[in-house]
Amino acid sequence: MKMSKIFQKTLLLNFVLFGVISTSMSLVSALTLHDHMVAEYISKGKAIASSIASSSVEILLNRDASTIQSMINQFKDSDGAAYVYVQDSNGEIISHTFVPEVPEILSGTSIRPESISIRELDIPETGEVIDITKPILAGMAGYVHVGMDKEIINKYVWAAIAKLQVVMFFIFWGSVFILYMMVKRISEPLNQLTEYAKKLSDHDFTADIEITSKDEIGLLGGTMKNMADELTTLISGLEKSVNSATSELQDTLTYMEVIMDNLADGLLVVDINGKISVTNPALTDLFGITEDEIRDKEINTFFPQEMTTLFELAKGSDHEAFSAEIHLPNRKTGKAVATPIHKLNSEEEYNVCLGAVILVRDITYEKEVDNLKTDFISTVSHELRTPMTSILGFAKIIRKKLEKSVFPICEAPDKKTQRAITQVQDNIEIIVSEGQRLTELINDVLDIAKMESGKIDWKKVPIDITEVINTSVQTTTPLWKPNDLKMMINVEEDIPTMYGDRDRVLQVLVNLISNAVKFTNSGSITCTARAHNDEILVSVSDTGSGISPEDQKKIFERFKQAGDTLTGKPKGTGLGLPICKQIVDHHKGRIWVDSKLGEGSSFHFTLAIDTPDQSTPAPVTRNVNRETNPGCSGSPLIMVADDDPALNEFLSQVLEEEGYRIITVTNGQEAVDVAKKCMPQLITMDLKMPVMDGAQAITALRQDPSTRHIPVIVISALAEGQQAGGDAALIKPIDEKRLVETIHGLLQEDLIMTDPCMVLGKENDHQTENLLVICPGKINYCPPAELWNRVSSGFKGTIFITAELSSSLDLDRLSQTPDVQIVILPEN
Repeated sequence: MKMSKIFQKTLLLNFVLFGVISTSMSLVSALTLHDHMVAEYISKGKAIASSIASSSVEILLNRDASTIQSMINQFKDSDGAAYVYVQDSNGEIISHTFVPEVPEILSGTSIRPESISIRELDIPETGEVIDITKPILAGMAGYVHVGMDKEIINKYVWAAIAKLQVVMFFIFWGSVFILYMMVKRISEPLNQLTEYAKKLSDHDFTADIEITSKDEIGLLGGTMKNMADELTTLISGLEKSVNSATSELQDTLTYMEVIMDNLADGLLVVDINGKISVTNPALTDLFGITEDEIRDKEINTFFPQEMTTLFELAKGSDHEAFSAEIHLPNRKTGKAVATPIHKLNSEEEYNVCLGAVILVRDITYEKEVDNLKTDFISTVSHELRTPMTSILGFAKIIRKKLEKSVFPICEAPDKKTQRAITQVQDNIEIIVSEGQRLTELINDVLDIAKMESGKIDWKKVPIDITEVINTSVQTTTPLWKPNDLKMMINVEEDIPTMYGDRDRVLQVLVNLISNAVKFTNSGSITCTARAHNDEILVSVSDTGSGISPEDQKKIFERFKQAGDTLTGKPKGTGLGLPICKQIVDHHKGRIWVDSKLGEGSSFHFTLAIDTPDQSTPAPVTRNVNRETNPGCSGSPLIMVADDDPALNEFLSQVLEEEGYRIITVTNGQEAVDVAKKCMPQLITMDLKMPVMDGAQAITALRQDPSTRHIPVIVISALAEGQQAGGDAALIKPIDEKRLVETIHGLLQEDLIMTDPCMVLGKENDHQTENLLVICPGKINYCPPAELWNRVSSGFKGTIFITAELSSSLDLDRLSQTPDVQIVILPEN
């Protein structure tokens, strides 16, 4: 019969305990018996020695050896006596019981104790003995020596131990038998419970157990039986639920597979370690790869770096989506959108990122359409500048004519006529005001169109963000100061210098501060900046009305405003924030808003610190040898070259009123031919004209010695007019006053300008010497770095810019500044 583990362990414990007990008892018993027998033998030896000493005094004195020998022989057979011998007072052995002779160890030594002496000796052939010495008459008659055999004591001790071990042996096996019976009674039900538990672990819930005892084991067996019955019921229901859930999951997976396989967009799922786990056919078709080829591979092995960057951004965010344009094979363009995959950890109650899902769409066609749209907007915006010049110009001419020639002779006493005059004046002012507002809209549309089409000239110069913030605050002072708003600046110390387009960054801050003023009736506006990794984080916060979550999603879209629901009628074009986003995107940053209704808004944007360019292209220069060559007779002859009849008429009226003779042409070729024939004193030249454009016409004029001297003013809707080779450039829509002053300056006529003149550059620049003719005593020289500070501070007048400096300025934006006219001075 196989012993149970409980019995085996109990038997081992019993064996150890009995071994310890048996050994302990044997040692204690042996030591006790040994000590007792030693004491007994010593006592017996003393008695023998005392008996011989008391009865042998006369015999020793008479030295009767035979009598002494017979006397000690009777004690030799005593139990335990090993020997007996008697010495005289001189130590000589008289009688002894040794056979055949006294051991050398005893014969060679002699002790003379005054009383009974006990010592242990090891005598050869006899063994260990206890030697007891008794003096006779205090040693005067001699000494009696009795040796008690110690080996007999050891024999008695070992015999006792053996008997004790035999008794313990029978006791041990008796206890083992009793223990076995007890363990058997306990282990059999436990074995049954163990076997039953094994069956339950093997999912055999139909098994039964037969334990009828009323003790704890019986109670445990009944409990396990009830538990098995309940588990049978639960598992049966669970199996049904699992089967149902499995069926639903299979259906869902089938639907998901069908949906993913039929998605028009490419689907890429990447785990937290950057390995590809799921793709769909659209993705493999977009990149020309197979699913088996990329499964479980690193994302950066097969896909552009932009997608890897999106994955890194997505897995480090909470729920934010990130997007970027990517290059697809076959010179196509795609857009990738990445969002993180999170799982809620129920124990810790926080989201665990499992990876990211990236959707890729082929936007080649949409990009082409968007480019066409952008080009269309750009073209339309350019073309609108020409009629806007005519509209604003003629409106101003009409206003001037009415105020100068009509209204003075219409002084009628009746109120009706006066009211009509007032209405005409107001209507003209409305036309001019709305024309200027429409011009600003055209400029904004053109600005964002150029940004989206990549046709804008971005500059890369060192930028001190502290200086830019201070300048933006100073620029917007007329906006926030009248409203009693508190302006606060908080810029981190030792913030690094970044590289980018300073004017565009300033444009972003001015726009954000302007928006904050627009929606803040009272409170404060705070501008902050700090360095973060390789970026600079700038924030503009206000205590205004805030922006609703719905509006926050659309305010960075073109022509969308939050003002629709906050202030009724919106102000502006709805292009300010989209332009800001384009500028921030160009500087490798991002812009976003945090806002709650009634609690204010915080606009944040980041700018990459970046590094300076290795080289800066030199500006294009042109050498012109201009000579004075007057016309035939009378007033100076000016040729107006523009393909728009309305603009020709407008310029003709303005210049004829100034006393000039005018001749008009409608294309570049005609301008060259007429210039050679009529030799005008000055030419105004549009750039976009049929047959031959304005730039080609200017080149032809400069190449001909007979027309090389004629000054040319480029009047165009294009900001690139300063590069066409003219002597000055004006951007549409133009102001007739600035035009006349520029013409007077180029013809070196004796005319004093009524508005201030400001020259961008150094005071000793020889290119500005002739300006003293038209700006005597009123020329202000301005370093290029302080230009925007002067303009922001309210400068109104004409700004003269050399061709060399014009290539580094944002002339489009400068031309949009009210009451500021630009004149480009060529290099002579």
